[in-house]
Amino acid sequence: MPYATQQKLTLTGVIMRAERPLTPAEICQAGKKAIPALGIATVYRALKQLVGEGQVRLVEIPGTSPHYEPTTRQHHHFFFCQHCRRLYNLLGCVRGVRGLAPKSFAVEGHEIVLYGRCADCRRKA
Repeated sequence: MPYATQQKLTLTGVIMRAERPLTPAEICQAGKKAIPALGIATVYRALKQLVGEGQVRLVEIPGTSPHYEPTTRQHHHFFFCQHCRRLYNLLGCVRGVRGLAPKSFAVEGHEIVLYGRCADCRRKA
């Protein structure tokens, strides 16, 4: 049976409140506001448990750090800022994706990632 520690509860809250998927380093940094002695190893242990329990999902974008988000979010796609390396959620889904596969193929899922610069990075440039 899963158990809850103060660290795990704090990290779960960080992930659930985040408006975008976070890296373990970002989760650790946010968690340190509540638990200053929080370490990255604790974050990785908690993430492993949360993924195993089905509360959090791993988002893997090639060439980036792993990101984590709540499993309660509906299907969506991502925007990856190549300057600040942050991952953002996009609303909705592209239509007609299943029609791109050959007729004899069965599409079982898809991920779409847009790459560029986020609004903050564009303002700074």
